Amino acid sequence: MRVSGYILLFIICFSCQTEVDSFLPTEKFNSIFEDPSEGVDYQPLDLIETPDGGLLVLAELNNRNAFILKITARGDLQWSTLLPSQIVDPVASFIQQQDSYYFMAATSNDRTATLIEVNDIEQTAEPLRSYTGYRRPLAFGNLSPDTYLLLTQNDTIGAVLSKIQDGFAMEWARRYDDISNANQLLDNYLINNQADFFIGSINNNNTLYFNALREEGMTLTFTDSEGIETGSIIGGQSNALNTLIPFGNGNAAVHYIFNGEAYFNSIFRIESNRTIGIDDLGGAVIPDRSRLNSATFSRITLGVADYIVNAYSSIDGRVKLNFHDSNSGQLVAIKNIGGLDPLEVIKVISTADEGIVVLSKITIAGAKDRINVTKLAREELINIL
Repeated sequence: MRVSGYILLFIICFSCQTEVDSFLPTEKFNSIFEDPSEGVDYQPLDLIETPDGGLLVLAELNNRNAFILKITARGDLQWSTLLPSQIVDPVASFIQQQDSYYFMAATSNDRTATLIEVNDIEQTAEPLRSYTGYRRPLAFGNLSPDTYLLLTQNDTIGAVLSKIQDGFAMEWARRYDDISNANQLLDNYLINNQADFFIGSINNNNTLYFNALREEGMTLTFTDSEGIETGSIIGGQSNALNTLIPFGNGNAAVHYIFNGEAYFNSIFRIESNRTIGIDDLGGAVIPDRSRLNSATFSRITLGVADYIVNAYSSIDGRVKLNFHDSNSGQLVAIKNIGGLDPLEVIKVISTADEGIVVLSKITIAGAKDRINVTKLAREELINIL
């Protein structure tokens, strides 16, 4: 069932020539999307580029409902839709399979993990299938082009990692703890802490990992290709890993919180067969990062050069983009985005025309949370780098 989309108002700034017909797809834009008639707040979650150069954005409203927004290559609204009220708590990850896009959400009655299919051509977003017995989805993403990982938090078990086959049938599922009040523990944790749930793989998909709340606290768990635990990085009850991006050579970049400080290590050696504490991750304190907000990474390519974009929300309310050489980890450039209204970075992606897009939440007048999408053109990135 499709519910008609909102008509959104938006503010757009272009750094392009004044004549419309001189517009180039690589030019930048900054767009803010809202619906003032509804009086709701938006938490942007994810975005993905479409073949026409546009962007699909996934967001959650403050009533937990899922919301889809399509933006053109110029940063204009193309279409939007609000999913049925029984679909709530969308998970921050789009995946693409042929001409459709998918994400996980939950049902409002029992939090059952539910796969949502988005069709950009038909401008629809509809539930496709539910995974009965797998509740409270936390993370979802590709393992390979046609297999996927799903992380859930089941009521009396805790974290469950599942592998999903092509066609979205469940292949296997693994439990790691037996926590009788798993949901209550997670709810209590989230009152005072930010928890970043994510999944991924290294070593040609022979090693999997997931970040979730376990008996010992927030923990990054490593498993073999069948989901059997091999090692972990234990954060604890107040420390946590925020994000991790593998380089493919046994190293990774990591953001984490330890003893109330935000840390970053651009080259951390992954050892998936042992258990360590989060204080063993190394790196340096980031004094200007707002530790209460997200931090994220993206890999971009300009010509033959490859970079890691380390993005975080700074304490001055702007988004700070730190460009690191992907081979050495060395910082090569910095770009700040934002103005008077504070931004919280959500995701950074590279685009087909070698630009980058930054998805963030903007808080207007100190009260209204809206979706902010900013694109930097290839030419600007070349000047920065």
